[in-house]
Amino acid sequence: MTIPPFEETVLGILNASETRVTPRDLALKLARKLRITAGEARKILKRLVADGEIAYSYDFGATHVEPSFSKPVQVTDHFILSPWDSKTNDDQAHEIIISPGISFGSGRHPTTRLCLEAIDGTLLTAQRPAGPRRAADVGTGSGVLALALVKAGCDTCLGLDTDLNCVSEAARNVALNRLEHRIEVTGELLDISHGPFDLVCANLRYPTLRQLAPLFYEITRPPATVILSGIRTWELDDLMDRYAHLGFTSTWSRSEKGWSAAVFQK
Repeated sequence: MTIPPFEETVLGILNASETRVTPRDLALKLARKLRITAGEARKILKRLVADGEIAYSYDFGATHVEPSFSKPVQVTDHFILSPWDSKTNDDQAHEIIISPGISFGSGRHPTTRLCLEAIDGTLLTAQRPAGPRRAADVGTGSGVLALALVKAGCDTCLGLDTDLNCVSEAARNVALNRLEHRIEVTGELLDISHGPFDLVCANLRYPTLRQLAPLFYEITRPPATVILSGIRTWELDDLMDRYAHLGFTSTWSRSEKGWSAAVFQK
């Protein structure tokens, strides 16, 4: 059997799914879409794994299929995410090098991608005459958003996460990108003493984002930008009302696969 390159079809199935996909489910969906047998679909998936297009992940005894992060991924118009051993060497790209770990993500999850799109649109596409001087990434995880903020023009960024494993991974990724002099990673809880900031980014869940709204207002100095993600689509209106009540103005929002992100100005 000669196997044509079905990467786009398989990646389309994975990216369109709101839940993680098992190998069996992926083979069945591919077979139905292409009108081939399940055996032929499995051969296609085996070839794509060998070619580094998709990969298996193992979590809590379950196996899932995900787009591979064995090579650089174009996440937004400007941002490229690359594994530590596969740089693009493209001087024109805003390339972010990431080492896989507990907080690892290739930028394909909607919450991360929406945040990167917001950063791209706010700091790069809009071509602001002067970027924010000081930024904060609250719940930094792997540090990918802190790295994006600095690569997009922020002078410095403070990455905060209460999970010490995340702090360690973020610090490692900051070092891989040689930005230790501009990004500080800490396990401290955010408080008023950390401010003021010109931009705050937070990819957290709705209850936490709602609770932090007054603090975000206190630690930002106008004109300031707040970028929020990790919001379910049905939570967005309430969160926007909450921030508007405090004096923020919504300037952008987008939803994808049941998740939303929003940008506010102060």
